[in-house]
Amino acid sequence: MVQSALVTALQSREFQSAPQLRAFLGFVVRATLNNEQEKLKGYTIAVEALGRPEDFNPVTDPIVRVEAARLRRRLEKYYSGSGAGDPVRIVIPKGSYAPEFHPACGERAVSPPSESLLAFEEEGSAFEGPSASDLQADADLAGAIARGTALGPPASAPQSGRAASATGPIRDTDIRLSAGRLLHRPVPLSLALLFAGLCFLAGYLAAAS
Repeated sequence: MVQSALVTALQSREFQSAPQLRAFLGFVVRATLNNEQEKLKGYTIAVEALGRPEDFNPVTDPIVRVEAARLRRRLEKYYSGSGAGDPVRIVIPKGSYAPEFHPACGERAVSPPSESLLAFEEEGSAFEGPSASDLQADADLAGAIARGTALGPPASAPQSGRAASATGPIRDTDIRLSAGRLLHRPVPLSLALLFAGLCFLAGYLAAAS
């Protein structure tokens, strides 16, 4: 796979116009794959990859360091361009000529869930959804908001002198009661969105009037 990644990089448009960088990259990758780490030195790279004479002096001629810096920048450009989809990326770390091979996906270990999360999941698995009567009550309130009227008390509750009539104006108390009921238990997303939309519409109509 590394060999294939090397060939793909060398044939890319980012390296086609840089013969020295192609020679540098091909040399250090093949030396690494062949376990020839002794070749990953400034003198050897200059003579065998960059075509410098045998009397090359890496102390006085910084060509290898300069080309290594150019190669790092060119690899970054390649992997942000035509090589963005390569499964393996070749990296030349700073301070070294030995390449590294990284999977593009950047694999990460998955941490096990904590005890608190497991407890939450176990408690949630035993949750029973809202009853049909509760859902009907929420739907009735949403319809009342749309009509601009208040709901009377439930049929099972005793009527009080402060209870609003079925045709009276909607009160903030009704909205707060329903909101409190919704906050204390999960509701279907569609009903929540409907409730929010109707509240917005009621506020808009009240402001317009």
